[in-house]
Amino acid sequence: MFFVTVLLMGVASLFGLAADTIMQQENKTVQEIKFTPVHCFNKASEKLIIRPDFIGCVIGEEESLGENELVEGMQRPNEIHPQLLARFLSAQAAAKEEGVDMSIDSGYRTVETQNYLYQNAIKKYETADEAIKWVLPGDLSRHPWGLALDVNLNHDKSGASWLEANGATFGLCRVYENEWWHFEPLIAPGGICPPLLPDASHLK
Repeated sequence: MFFVTVLLMGVASLFGLAADTIMQQENKTVQEIKFTPVHCFNKASEKLIIRPDFIGCVIGEEESLGENELVEGMQRPNEIHPQLLARFLSAQAAAKEEGVDMSIDSGYRTVETQNYLYQNAIKKYETADEAIKWVLPGDLSRHPWGLALDVNLNHDKSGASWLEANGATFGLCRVYENEWWHFEPLIAPGGICPPLLPDASHLK
């Protein structure tokens, strides 16, 4: 009888080890199934949609927000960067649900327009050193690259305040302490915005 009891205990122990091994393998399998989130703006629902990277955005129905900081390309564009626009539209729709209006009061500018604004700033502030704190020349500004937005500059400030508080979700960050309206796609959607620069003369 004692032998039978020991035998049964041994069998139970083996089954226990086997079960533990299976559980460990299943846990390992679950851990290995990882994916990178893809952020998409659904044009029909006007909402931010987050999906696994192996699914991605629906072609023709959604616009990708991009999964990194948006940077300058090889050639000058003639409009706002498509992924920057998708980021703003996603944020704009989310703000609207909370009763906050947001608008782009200035986005893409040509290099010539940017230089014109810079020269006007020199006249206004009397020195180039002071002017560059507020307006960058065309070769330094991100507006001619379609990578900068002035939000609600001529409207209620609440829209820009909302974007400053929530923009990181969409990959949008306020950049300068002295410009509450100026936003750029400095991070991936869902990232953490860097500290504000004092003004535009403090380029990163």
